[in-house]
Amino acid sequence: MLLLLVNFCFAVVALAVGFAAGTYFSGRPTADDDSDAARRARSEDDLERQFAMERAELASSRLRDLAYSMASDVGAHSTRVDEITANLQSIDVNDIAATGDGVLKALEEIVVANKLLHDRLARAEQQIIEQAAEIRAHETEARTDSLTRLSNRRAFDIEMKRRFAEWGRTETLFSLLILDIDHFKQLNDTHGHQAGDEVLRQTGKVLIEASRDMDMPCRYGGEEFAIVMPATIADDGKNLAERVRKMIETMDVRFEGKLLKVTASVGLAEVNDIDDEAGLLKRADAALYASKDAGRNCGHWHTGTDIVPITPSRKHTAASVAEPLPVETVFLDRLLNRTKFVEELRRRVAESGRTGSPLCVIALGLNSFREVEKQHGSEGSQLLLDAVAEYLLDSLREMDLIAIVAADRFAIMLPNSTEDEAKETIDRTLQALDGCELPIGDSAHRLAIRVGAVQNRTDETAASLLERAEKQLQEQRIAAPFVRV
Repeated sequence: MLLLLVNFCFAVVALAVGFAAGTYFSGRPTADDDSDAARRARSEDDLERQFAMERAELASSRLRDLAYSMASDVGAHSTRVDEITANLQSIDVNDIAATGDGVLKALEEIVVANKLLHDRLARAEQQIIEQAAEIRAHETEARTDSLTRLSNRRAFDIEMKRRFAEWGRTETLFSLLILDIDHFKQLNDTHGHQAGDEVLRQTGKVLIEASRDMDMPCRYGGEEFAIVMPATIADDGKNLAERVRKMIETMDVRFEGKLLKVTASVGLAEVNDIDDEAGLLKRADAALYASKDAGRNCGHWHTGTDIVPITPSRKHTAASVAEPLPVETVFLDRLLNRTKFVEELRRRVAESGRTGSPLCVIALGLNSFREVEKQHGSEGSQLLLDAVAEYLLDSLREMDLIAIVAADRFAIMLPNSTEDEAKETIDRTLQALDGCELPIGDSAHRLAIRVGAVQNRTDETAASLLERAEKQLQEQRIAAPFVRV
């Protein structure tokens, strides 16, 4: 009986710990990106999380009731044993017959009392098993994306930590694949968010089908996915990357009588001796952006020193602004104006304040813009802006927002990005744009830009965040003039 009570106590403690963990995982906010699809997914996740919390609270209530009931049962058993003991003590030991009958009756009563308590403890143990199973289900739901049913960003982070720990102990190689649905925002704008959701669901199914049993496909955020590939070298990872890309390219998504076709850009990296989690992600992300720069619907992998194409007959190209530009400006119309940008930034700043997620703003200015306008008129200056707008739209993430905020100045909002990550974006932009030869009229010009980047502070407004970025831009020294060649 004592052993049974001890086991019961341990079971209650284990259930309490499991419940606490379940509540923790169910209640933590996600770190998904801020595209329209991500906001819708977060809204669904918030609803699921609310249901999970309600179920967890119900489980907690049941556990409390169970504890009170068991305390009452044990107390009743103890009282009954005391009564039996008192009856034994009241027997006249000189009356042998009465003593024998009394002891026999006491033993029978103890057996009955013990059996009653045993039955109640058995029922309580079954309830504990059921509650533990429910809590485990809560934890599973907390690590699953509600739209695609893939592992979510939280589960991805946990898996990455586990793989790096294994890499540190046994040097077991693993690879990371990141892919992004091409032009997903345009698909949402054209066909609606429900069509975009269906594309994401079908993409999730493709990733499950294409991945091996040991792989972990995840919805990394918005229209971005990842696959963690344990015990996988880059050569094998490249095969999986191409298999996934081709399956998405040939995927038929039918929605409300329409046939939707999408493609994906892919980036791959294999862990190396100098990597940490951030470093591996950075290399895979750089390979992904190389695929975007190369025209999308292709894959690249980061060797540790270079970025190499995976997809046959695909070549990494420099910024598209080096190509001859059309007479009409078509890309500027796709950008936000200053008012719309500040409105959206205000919403993101408030969201950042609630969730604690980082938010960065980049101000990008064109050197000697007025000189170009003087030489070629407003048509030349608009062609200049349109060329830069084209590059920014092609090279930045779908969730990043771009605006033309002044005659010679752009603003870029990078949700879920720290200042260091914004500087990486700046470096990539400078390398691609700075020095490109831009044909305007019958001559070519070498492009030079300057940038400023800031991260949001506590209790900061959208206007002050943009103003700080523009002030930093104005303070930058011009590294190279905008010259005619």
